[in-house]
Amino acid sequence: MTLPLLPLICFLSIPEHFGKIALWMLPILIFSSIDNAILTTRYLSAKKFIEDSISENTISRYLEQLSIEIKSEVELHQSYLNDGGNYQKPIHAYDFEPSTLGIEPNDIWDSMTTITNLAVENNDYPIFRQSLNAILKLVVRFYSFKFKDADSYKIDAGIKYIARKRLRSIIASVVEKDQSGIFFQSLSSDLCDFLMKDELLQKPCSDLARSIASDAVWIAKKMLESHSVIEPIKVLNTIHRIAEVNIYEMENNVSENNLEQLDKYNISAYAYDIKVLGVSALNNGNSHFAYRCMESLSYLGCNSAKLKSTQTVVAVFESIVQLGRLARNLKIGCFWSRCLIPAESHAEEFMGHILTWLVQDIEPDGNFFMRGYAEQAYSRIRGVKCSIKPKANSNPCFWIEELEKDGKKIPHIEYESGMYGYGGNSDYSDYSNLKEYVLHGIRSESTAMIFHSTPIPLNIECEDGEEN
Repeated sequence: MTLPLLPLICFLSIPEHFGKIALWMLPILIFSSIDNAILTTRYLSAKKFIEDSISENTISRYLEQLSIEIKSEVELHQSYLNDGGNYQKPIHAYDFEPSTLGIEPNDIWDSMTTITNLAVENNDYPIFRQSLNAILKLVVRFYSFKFKDADSYKIDAGIKYIARKRLRSIIASVVEKDQSGIFFQSLSSDLCDFLMKDELLQKPCSDLARSIASDAVWIAKKMLESHSVIEPIKVLNTIHRIAEVNIYEMENNVSENNLEQLDKYNISAYAYDIKVLGVSALNNGNSHFAYRCMESLSYLGCNSAKLKSTQTVVAVFESIVQLGRLARNLKIGCFWSRCLIPAESHAEEFMGHILTWLVQDIEPDGNFFMRGYAEQAYSRIRGVKCSIKPKANSNPCFWIEELEKDGKKIPHIEYESGMYGYGGNSDYSDYSNLKEYVLHGIRSESTAMIFHSTPIPLNIECEDGEEN
């Protein structure tokens, strides 16, 4: 900007050299204008901006600064917890959640949110894909961050909390702004592809995997609620695939890590994810997708029964029963125009597929693996007490028998008694009852109640006869 003034200054001070200096300035000005144009284009390029924003050094510096801020909040929260003599705190008050969701100035999340929103508003699909990949990279770095300090688990949890909330806010913004549906579908596909990466597929119960899976399920629900022409079938297949692949590994591998052993229980969360999709489909009139959800649960349940993955079978039974009872309450028949069998009967059919694996090893008294869970599941979906008994010369080798008393079918009612005299029950003979309740595996031919007793005082006698 100052170079054009140089010939003018020379004209005022040394006029005899004005022409030479002016001629020498022309190529310099041309080169400067080209360089300025290149520099301006580089800074205005969204692609270059994204690359610079998520460089390894930039993310590392950001996480260090953010962890310092969270550490100060953790210390304040811990001082509140330590002052136990002045407060009566409920259990959920012990959980720590950071009040900050970023740092100032030039927050990475703010920058990526702005770029993503502009890409959607301008229908810039390539930049949207690049920004989404950058955001997922940022999420991975947040979840893998470990603060170098003693008792840093709260700081690490705070970092993960920020990543989870920020990612969900970006997803919600895309859902709200997308008018064509292309970004919505791309977002769903990218999250599914991300879940299929080895680092997530090998650890399906990790915080990162469960966070991304819950976001994918949330997007699928939004698709069903908006009656999108594209069914979220990829989300359903991805959730099913994650569970199927890992059940085999978990049931066959022996681990000395207690937390990893719990994953045999936690993997059942993916069955409940499928149930959530099925419930949303039924509530939004998409009986075809709900049928596909029950079908996926059936396949998952069969594989789980074959591998003796008890908790996953329980989750599948609970999910299919809930979908069947909801379909009956909504009076939804089969989605296929050539089938008159109602959806709740299809649910029983899918449960029967699982049952064929449970009865592979029938004992002489007719007992088999998880018989109590299967009987309770059938009793819930039919609303009357059902018993599963082997039947000679029958294919399949079992039959569902509805129990009767005084010539009338016995309604299936489950009871629970709490402490201090309160209690409750769930009457499954009332088809409008959609209460979800854990499957305990109580056999139909036995009378049982879930009972919680009052606290039992513990008196310990010392050797000298004194009581403490």
